[in-house]
Amino acid sequence: LDLHCIGCHNSTTKNGNVDLTTYSGVQTVALNGMLSGTINFQTGYPQMPPGSQKLNDCNITQIMKWINAGAPNN
Repeated sequence: LDLHCIGCHNSTTKNGNVDLTTYSGVQTVALNGMLSGTINFQTGYPQMPPGSQKLNDCNITQIMKWINAGAPNN
C-alpha cells in the first residue's frame, strides 16, 4: 500500500475520500470490500492503481489473505 496507494490516498489528498495512511482507514476499505474490488479490477469498482496494471499476483494474494483474516492490526 505504501508503494502503490499512499501517493493518492493520504491525509492531504484523500482521493475518493480514502486515507490509507492509518490502520483505521485501511481497515474500513478492507472490510467494506472496496480494497478487494479495486485491486482485483472487479466490475463496479475503480481500478487501482489508476492508469496502471494490476498489482502483481503475489501482492494481491498477500492483501487478500489479510482481508480474509479479518484485516487484523498487524
